[in-house]
Amino acid sequence: MKSSSRQHRCGRWTLAAALAVLTASGAAVAQVREDGPRLYQEQLRVELDKQQAAARELGLDAGGWLSFGLFRYDDNTRQTRTLRLWASYSLQGVHQFYIRGMAGYNDWNAGDNARANEGDKYEDVDIERAWYRFDYNRMIRNRTGRDPEVGFTAEVGRNFHQIGSGLVLALPLDAVRITGHFRDWQLTGLAGMTVPDTANIDNSAAVDDEMDRCFYGVELRYTGFDRHEPYLYYLWQTDHTHERPNDAVQDYNYDSSYLGIGSGGSLISPNLRYLAELVFETGRGFPQGTNRQREDVQAMALDVLLEYFFQCRTHPKISFEYLWGSGDPDRRLSSTSTIGGNLIDTRDEAFNAFGFRDTGLALAPEVSNLHIIELGLSAFPLENLELFKKMEVGTKVYFYAKDKSKGAISEPTGNQRSSWVGWEWDLFCNWRISSDVSLTVRYGAFQPGSAFADRGCRQFLYTGLTYSF
Repeated sequence: MKSSSRQHRCGRWTLAAALAVLTASGAAVAQVREDGPRLYQEQLRVELDKQQAAARELGLDAGGWLSFGLFRYDDNTRQTRTLRLWASYSLQGVHQFYIRGMAGYNDWNAGDNARANEGDKYEDVDIERAWYRFDYNRMIRNRTGRDPEVGFTAEVGRNFHQIGSGLVLALPLDAVRITGHFRDWQLTGLAGMTVPDTANIDNSAAVDDEMDRCFYGVELRYTGFDRHEPYLYYLWQTDHTHERPNDAVQDYNYDSSYLGIGSGGSLISPNLRYLAELVFETGRGFPQGTNRQREDVQAMALDVLLEYFFQCRTHPKISFEYLWGSGDPDRRLSSTSTIGGNLIDTRDEAFNAFGFRDTGLALAPEVSNLHIIELGLSAFPLENLELFKKMEVGTKVYFYAKDKSKGAISEPTGNQRSSWVGWEWDLFCNWRISSDVSLTVRYGAFQPGSAFADRGCRQFLYTGLTYSF
């Protein structure tokens, strides 16, 4: 457990809470969908899973997190309070057990909840993570003092999983995952199913609340290069989601598979890091207006990322990312849903997957029927002061254009027949105040282009405070 004094903890808590309230109070917000919180949840998930991996190697360990989040969007305000408790046990580093539970409360301002039938409510106690892992490599190392030439790890239970860089799959799953290695080759096999209450990628009203899908994947990586790690994967999923209520004339099943090739590492110098991934999607899905005839899916996506880390005072970082997801020209209202989506007797060319990318806070579109260019800059401007040593501030700018000007994107209001979607400017601050307290603040403003009938600026702000114990 952590060992700071109660007085210092209370002081840091008070300071962080005051900053969060002051930052949130000045925000002006306009019309935006409720997609923005997913970015906060993903950032929080990354931090918590890092601590999960760093749990004590031997014996029993336990702890928890208390998180507060404030979101302002659509002229609405929502506060979340979440308590997470975890415990882990490791036997000689060979057998590892981990469990993490979560309980929360959503607090809306009066009349702000877009779902009129839902007000303030407690979230049900949920098991976020619960897995067992067997490490054959560690077992042999304990016995012989050397790593085996051929080895593997096996994990079963509920955990966060991704394939490749996470472009096509980045989800919590109830799964079995086996990773084997032989010299410089690493082969991973995955079989799992979605966790209950996982939001569907299809936002049609009958199926948007929850999806029921099975995932199967294999990934091959080569780790023998000094600066590059190429990989190849194949992932497929079968859709078992049932609409609620039953729809006699429309089916929503969407089965898809993905062949991806990519590489990550550094170019020219260790400070210039890159990621490149190309994905081909095939499958079959139901167009709007039928429960009998499925159409072929043929789509593609590309992600290219460059980051340069300066080895100087304040440690600035600049980044460039290009994202492209193919689009379908006859999708009228949405690139991701069945209703308003693909038409009968036409091939569906819209890329849809189950991964995650930071595509901006205010618009937060899916990578479908879009070209996205992102430019970023960040630094630690006050790292010479002990209190602000781990405070990172930065900005990102996004430019969005349609792949097919006649087609839809994931934002239904961007339905005009124009390629120019708009641009967004985000500001962020990630501050590790102490080993126990961290603060995140992010603000985004999206200026719609000619693809939107409503050109009013859309703004979104969130603050997140996490206390660990």
